[in-house]
Amino acid sequence: MHRVHRQRRRLLAGSAVLAALLGLLAGPAAGVNVAHSVVVSADPVGTTPNVLDGQVNAIVQVGGKMIAGGTFTQVRRGGGPILTRNNIFAFDPTTGNIDTAFVPTVNGEVRALETASDGQSVFVGGAFTNVNGATVNRLTKLNTADGQRVTAFSANASGMVRDLELRGGRLFVGGSFGTIKGQSRGRLAVVNETSGNVDPNLDLPFTGTHNGGSTNVFKLDVNPAGTRLVAIGNFTDVAGVARRQVAMLDVAAGGPATVANWETSRYADACAGAFDTYMRDVDISPDGSYFVIVTTGAYRANLLCDTAARWETNATGVSLQPTWVSYTGGDTMWSVGVTGTAVYVGGHQRWHNNPFRSNNPGAGAVPREGIAALDPVNGLPFTWNPGRTRGVGVFALYSTTQGLWVGSDTEQLGGEFHARLGMFPTAGGVTPPQQRIGTLPGDLYRLGADGTLVRRSYNDNTNTFDPPVTVNTGVNWSPARGAYMISGRLFAGWSDNNVNVRTFDGSTVGPASNLNLYGLNGGAVGANFPVSTVTGMFFDPQRGRLYYTLSGDNRLLYRGFEFESDIMGAQVFVAATTGFGSVRGMTMADGNIYFANTAGTLSWVAFVNGAPQGQVTPISGPGIDGINWASQGLFVFAP
Repeated sequence: MHRVHRQRRRLLAGSAVLAALLGLLAGPAAGVNVAHSVVVSADPVGTTPNVLDGQVNAIVQVGGKMIAGGTFTQVRRGGGPILTRNNIFAFDPTTGNIDTAFVPTVNGEVRALETASDGQSVFVGGAFTNVNGATVNRLTKLNTADGQRVTAFSANASGMVRDLELRGGRLFVGGSFGTIKGQSRGRLAVVNETSGNVDPNLDLPFTGTHNGGSTNVFKLDVNPAGTRLVAIGNFTDVAGVARRQVAMLDVAAGGPATVANWETSRYADACAGAFDTYMRDVDISPDGSYFVIVTTGAYRANLLCDTAARWETNATGVSLQPTWVSYTGGDTMWSVGVTGTAVYVGGHQRWHNNPFRSNNPGAGAVPREGIAALDPVNGLPFTWNPGRTRGVGVFALYSTTQGLWVGSDTEQLGGEFHARLGMFPTAGGVTPPQQRIGTLPGDLYRLGADGTLVRRSYNDNTNTFDPPVTVNTGVNWSPARGAYMISGRLFAGWSDNNVNVRTFDGSTVGPASNLNLYGLNGGAVGANFPVSTVTGMFFDPQRGRLYYTLSGDNRLLYRGFEFESDIMGAQVFVAATTGFGSVRGMTMADGNIYFANTAGTLSWVAFVNGAPQGQVTPISGPGIDGINWASQGLFVFAP
């Protein structure tokens, strides 16, 4: 069960026309990330060729051709003839027609592919030892016009090459080797893309094993600037510096590479005993600001086994923590591809947002069969859900301006027959909706215990309020338990332990529908999310989080909330440990939290880096201006 290639080299297109031209004619430039402005269509194109056996490990575009590599012997386009192709083949990205001129003979598994800067050749890494009848150990460069070796490039590796990345003429090579082109390099090297000569500036041996087996760099990625490299795999040290299963290196050109001041202990834990390393893939975002790691390892509560986790590239220090974690509940993810708009993950997972159960859906678990699109901000699933036959997993996620290419070991993708290879197009994709919250000065709404909805215009420059206006919506708001508004939609907790949503234009509401909380509100008073005891809510669009307070609880809590799919995060976190036990209505605007207490006083406190900070300042209340703000919920109008 081998996992190879991930999405990489994404190119920002200036317009839809330019994107289409680049996708058809040029493809992504080597070492440049291709970003998407949409979540790709869930309907795969019908023109991709089929791979009839084995699995597809890697996909890359070189000029007007797509190259796929893996462990296979036969390919076919539609009802055409079955063609012999040994572990690598080329095809047209638009028509799917299989290239009859590119037919190299590679005698072993292809694990990784990378586009050369010339746009006419491809680097190939893997377990092979012979290419086109010549002895070539595990790394070569092929001309994509005819499949012949580019003999000027020579960089034989003593062990498997598992991953390749090209930045600025430097080919980064990771794997299980101890030497490359006769020079000692412990599992990671840089070679010149023209000659294959080893770069002396990167010589940081990876050593040790996490849980037996052999030391390796399983996967790697390099940021678009070519200055930082993230490596994952079976190791415990890099150049004598403790780094367990994940390491970041400073690799700027022109000077010696060093181990970066970036360390986490979250992958030091043990997962299932069968895995020497449970790391499976890593991908850096198109803007280089963050990366996502996916793993195997079986379910272990609160550990990073069988998870996708986002990490910040520019963070420094030790014992760093992930920005978010998406749990599958015990199913492996083999690949990750980040397009900026979405984080695509593939494996044999059945659920996401499933941190509480092993091999079963727990509270919050959202079904996603074998492939999913996660929000980069909070890690929660988008609506996108094409599904696929799970098999062992998805081994390649690769984006071009045309769409997202998927390589796997199964034959059903998006409910259609696509044997081991498919593509979800950007055409027909969906742009995630804007997440607008209200601003002040503006209209502040109060849900009264008497069932009324009252509006007051508020000027935060003068801390004054206009007279109240009762909004006759025909709804009894007394059962409400906190509320928040995003882009014309009003969400409210309710006394029946549900969260409902309605459209709202400032005076008229639409019909209510309950969100699917996937069991988070089940059990005694909603064991995980006791909505009926909520005393205030607000949404933070910058972090994709719902903050809330509970009756009898002094803390300010939060969980993820995905506006695009209305999915509530299963995990609960603490933003503040004290000061919020008396909340009776809460909202956020312009970087401040506004909240009423049981005495009816309305106060504000600054909201900084996802938590309240500084002094609480009363601005209105029975003892200030005679207004009683105690409520079932407060929200600022957000059209």
